[in-house]
Amino acid sequence: MGMYITEPLPGEKRARLVFGLDWRAYPLKGKKDGRARYAEDFTATHYVEMQVGDVMLGGFCAPDASDLKGVKLYSGAARVAMLERVRTRPAVLVLMQDGQRAHLVYVVRGAVNNDEVVSLAQAEKRRDEIAQQCRRQGLALVVLTSGEALAQGDEPFQTVELLALKKAGKLARVPVGVPNAVVFLLAAGVGIFAVKEAVSVFSPPALPANARPTWTQQYEKALRHEFVAGTPMASQLAPQLIETIVDFDSNREGWQFRDATCPRAGYCSLAYTRTGGTFEDFARRAPASMLPLTFDRSGLALGARGPAVPEVAAVVAAQSKAWPGEQQLIDMLQTPAQQLSTRPFDLKSFGYRVRLSPAQPLINTPPPANERHGPLIRAGTWEIDGYRWQAPLLARLPPDMTLETLKVTLDTEAPEEMGKVGIKFVAKGKYYVVQ
Repeated sequence: MGMYITEPLPGEKRARLVFGLDWRAYPLKGKKDGRARYAEDFTATHYVEMQVGDVMLGGFCAPDASDLKGVKLYSGAARVAMLERVRTRPAVLVLMQDGQRAHLVYVVRGAVNNDEVVSLAQAEKRRDEIAQQCRRQGLALVVLTSGEALAQGDEPFQTVELLALKKAGKLARVPVGVPNAVVFLLAAGVGIFAVKEAVSVFSPPALPANARPTWTQQYEKALRHEFVAGTPMASQLAPQLIETIVDFDSNREGWQFRDATCPRAGYCSLAYTRTGGTFEDFARRAPASMLPLTFDRSGLALGARGPAVPEVAAVVAAQSKAWPGEQQLIDMLQTPAQQLSTRPFDLKSFGYRVRLSPAQPLINTPPPANERHGPLIRAGTWEIDGYRWQAPLLARLPPDMTLETLKVTLDTEAPEEMGKVGIKFVAKGKYYVVQ
């Protein structure tokens, strides 16, 4: 489970919410020992605590030092659990869309059970799993949702509700020291020694307050963050989206299809140009699947919701052994349709162009010589422009290429060889290689 820090909160430049903490419960009496034990288990540098009945609930995380400069971090899950309509119910699942990811918070009788950052596709799967868990436990589950890409819940949820609890859920640094229980055990074992010797045992040098995680820990965190929000395989998703979009009517009620823009999850958005119709004509005959509609003030364009982005296989780090190397990737992209290629990072052919950026490490600092590590994953970006008839080339893309966005446009200035009208696409994404 990855941790995610939001953008600055409205009206609070230094405040940010954090999702994806590890939560555990421990006795209220002796909470320092419980806090220290779990902080060590999770290699956590920061924590937040909530009292729920006669137990203490703690959330733990280890944000990067760069994420802490001049900011105040607050637990989003803690704020959710403190809301009146959440803590007074037996079980509440809150799903909040944030771009191409979703924040999932599951609260049982006021206690945070799950605090996750998942892809939009994973959110529906987790929702079903938690609903089944509640049925087995006899809990009445209420689902609150926020975001158009998420299926409707029992009640809507407004993220502004979290802004009302301005000082709630603030993260604090884990105190440096030895838990009381450990001190008592040490005292029993060394009681026969002189007081002077015992003092030296009980007072070890404090760890540096700014102790940083190891390079390997930083890399593993960056790797989890890279793949946490879903990485759809471009070879599967791009061709499906193109064929789905071209099935739409190019002309509707005096409006001509202009373009469609699709993210990697959620819904595509459609744009139409006016060719004699009116807003009223389009709105009256538009199916429910195209709602909501947005009308441009100029009167010359409108927007509508497009088809849902299908769920396909994902690019996952566990399959990195099957990925081609960077040069091998370039060679694979030079298909027969690209024989006019002259430069490795700008592969050209008739109406078909591939652009590749050099692969970069997931973290900027190189691994230290004294730390052992296995093969390292590097990431680069790619862009492919082409026409619909070249979409089968996308189906041949290597399995280490993910799709971020796809734009399909009605090209009315296509070359004469294309009949002066064509369906053009621009696909963008990431590729991964192993160093």
